[in-house]
Amino acid sequence: MKVVIIDNVKCPYCGFEGRFKALKTWKFRFYDVEMLECPNCKGIFNRYYGVSPSSGKKSEFVIRVKPRVVGGRR
Repeated sequence: MKVVIIDNVKCPYCGFEGRFKALKTWKFRFYDVEMLECPNCKGIFNRYYGVSPSSGKKSEFVIRVKPRVVGGRR
């Protein structure tokens, strides 16, 4: 499996800014999607980025996927 390192992203769980490991990548409509794992808190989230075909505007956003477990079981 090829490991891809992603820069310039901020973790939505702990606020860490740095290098993230891409667990998975795919396309969703006009977005490129990356599932990333934070090396600091091990939180997993999806980063969507792309250019809207109708308006031509760049858009990028993050969606939390798997919450980190703090202090035991959930």
